[in-house]
Amino acid sequence: MNTTSGKCINRNVSHLFIDLSDVTLLDTMVAHQIYQLISTLNLLGIQSTISGIRPEVAQTSIQLGLDFSHVSTHSTLKHALSKQGIKLNERK
Repeated sequence: MNTTSGKCINRNVSHLFIDLSDVTLLDTMVAHQIYQLISTLNLLGIQSTISGIRPEVAQTSIQLGLDFSHVSTHSTLKHALSKQGIKLNERK
């Protein structure tokens, strides 16, 4: 989290996808770090998209008072990427 914004700038990233599919529990500290990262990236002109948020993680974020309404969210990473016109090569 601490180096992500710098790496995004160094690599000319314009859009960062954050996939939380494997996150089953989100504590206060991590939720705030994700929120701060997205806010920092936004100030740097880097768009963020969150995918794979589980209902319990969404509820925790709301209970903490975090406002992700300005962030694009999708149920899966595949769906988020397809909305940006990016296709994944799926393994068969």
